[in-house]
Amino acid sequence: MSVNPVQVAKLPYTDRLDNIQKIIQALLSMDEKTAEGAVKELLTALSKASDEDYKNWCEGTMRVISMFDDSIVKSVLSLRMKVVSEMPKEVQQRDSKMVMEVLNSLDETVKEKIMKDMPKT
Repeated sequence: MSVNPVQVAKLPYTDRLDNIQKIIQALLSMDEKTAEGAVKELLTALSKASDEDYKNWCEGTMRVISMFDDSIVKSVLSLRMKVVSEMPKEVQQRDSKMVMEVLNSLDETVKEKIMKDMPKT
């Protein structure tokens, strides 16, 4: 999967969401190992992004996945958490910080759906 999440994060809002939706649809059609590799690629590219771009990507992703059924939200979040847990410590810490900032800035309906479906660690 050759997608530059930093370029996607810089797109205007609706274009960003459209692109992220296509990326998530592609991830959902992959087998688990391939999807893990693709998410790792995305997160590795994002680790070089500015905070603003990182947050734009996270916000767009959360908004898009919140439109899916709970089972899909859970599987996407589980996949992402698994991949993040295998990344270097500094990447994990930054990711956690960015995700929490974005979660706290979302409107309640999106935030509640994401929190409800977030796998318990």
